[in-house]
Amino acid sequence: MKSSDALTDIRSVQQYLYCPHRWGLMETDCSWAENVFVCKGNLVHENVDTGKCLFARNAIVERSVRVYNDDWGLFGVVDCLELRRAAAGCLIEKYGGRFELAIVEYKVRSPKSGDFRYEDGMQLLAQKICVDAIFKTDCETFFYYANIRKRVKAEFHKEDYSFLRATLAEMNELCKASIIPPVRKGQYCGGCSLKDICMPKGEKNRNAKAAEHTVYHPSGGVSQS
Repeated sequence: MKSSDALTDIRSVQQYLYCPHRWGLMETDCSWAENVFVCKGNLVHENVDTGKCLFARNAIVERSVRVYNDDWGLFGVVDCLELRRAAAGCLIEKYGGRFELAIVEYKVRSPKSGDFRYEDGMQLLAQKICVDAIFKTDCETFFYYANIRKRVKAEFHKEDYSFLRATLAEMNELCKASIIPPVRKGQYCGGCSLKDICMPKGEKNRNAKAAEHTVYHPSGGVSQS
């Protein structure tokens, strides 16, 4: 395997695509905070994070499966890996047979439109790339949305792989340079757990007071009252 400095945690792919600035605060500044949405996510993952194996839906279900792909520089954890016996499947020595594999990624809420959010899709694709390489297979991929208790299949295409590779290259360059990307224009911050770290109330108040005492002249000049 590559050294840990050259590897990207699969979870951080989703975090980077959701908000590069938030990702930078966590990756470079080691900032972290929890809110109600983070807590809900933790509760949804509580069962799968135990790592216990079970049998359900006519499948062997492995939870919290650690995976990596050295060629892509990826490592991480798959929430749920389902194994179904199939003559043409991949060999799993642990269970003494051949199986078709399916990844199930757990999410708290379903998207308002579409089957899945693109940043979540890239996280799931990164998991698939790792699983496919380890087991020499072509696994299926699903999201499970806790709020609607529904499973949704995700399919990926050549351009998705190209986009993910380019994204990983961007992330690696930013990490090497210890750069925190600026806040993206139009970024929604209402549900972000790092909102108070990213935009401290004191800083917002200072900016508001400064604006109150700033005089804009018709000629275009600015002065402080």
